[in-house]
Amino acid sequence: MPDSAFPPPPAERAASAIGRTDAGETVLSNGISGEAALTICVPCWKDSADAMIAMLVRMEDARSATLILYDDGSADDAMSRKLAHHIARFPGPARLVTSHKNMGRAHARNRLMALAETDWILFLDADMRPDDEHFIARYLEAINNSDGPALIAGGFSLRHARPTAETALHAAQSNASEIVDAETRAREPGRYVFTSNILVHKQVMADVGFDDGFTGWGWEDVDWGLNVAGKFPVIHIDNPASHLGLDRTDAILSKFGGSGHNFARLAERHPDAVQSMPLYRMARRFRQLPARPFWRAITRTGAGQNWLPMKLRLACLKTYRALAYAEYLK
Repeated sequence: MPDSAFPPPPAERAASAIGRTDAGETVLSNGISGEAALTICVPCWKDSADAMIAMLVRMEDARSATLILYDDGSADDAMSRKLAHHIARFPGPARLVTSHKNMGRAHARNRLMALAETDWILFLDADMRPDDEHFIARYLEAINNSDGPALIAGGFSLRHARPTAETALHAAQSNASEIVDAETRAREPGRYVFTSNILVHKQVMADVGFDDGFTGWGWEDVDWGLNVAGKFPVIHIDNPASHLGLDRTDAILSKFGGSGHNFARLAERHPDAVQSMPLYRMARRFRQLPARPFWRAITRTGAGQNWLPMKLRLACLKTYRALAYAEYLK
């Protein structure tokens, strides 16, 4: 549904400072109080979350939610003004918490959990945009249908994304392997937990932490999802948000090529779960392949060629990733 079909946002209020915290933060509030059924927690780093907030403020069910934006030390005055503007527009209680220095993604997630006053927390990355106006309503319904603490995964899409020539490879890779409906995700519930759009009970977060042995990009969310699935229900629903922050080809190649150590850690911690992954089986076979550096260079080059058919580029990308991971598997 186009934005013009939504009712206009509420009259804007001025966000007001409520001081600094002992954690080295400044806090702004929109001055609204009241009980909420869930808290929407958004970690931001050099991203003003414009598209996300523009959608959220138009949802009638936003009044049943609290919004907390956590600026992880972006040190960007223009972005801070935008975030404060979003806080003022939100129809329910809302706060902007600005860290005076960058603390990292794990700290931002843990800090948001500590700040949330509701049992249920909806984590959304700043570069996501809910796909339609029923987004909060579906999560509220899921809360009402739950029997206790659980993790509820909505999935993601590219419905509102606008891929360019430079981000087309990432878009195609997401469509091929990550944009999966709830029925399919539910067959391997822990594996398909994407933390860019999840509703989770505080008890789950308290009992199952993220493993700080994962460094850099990749696989820490899968590890966490598998650990959660061993202790709590992991429920998959079709309630996607669009990933707007697609990576350029050079960035996705760098991420895939540099995450082999994390994939190896995942394989060590969850040997049974990785057996079902084609990527794992391919990487294991490639351990016996001679001249792997040569083939890595060839497939990396192929994945980066915009003039090649996308199916061939995706095949090169998958092979490049498996070759890179083969170096780390035992």
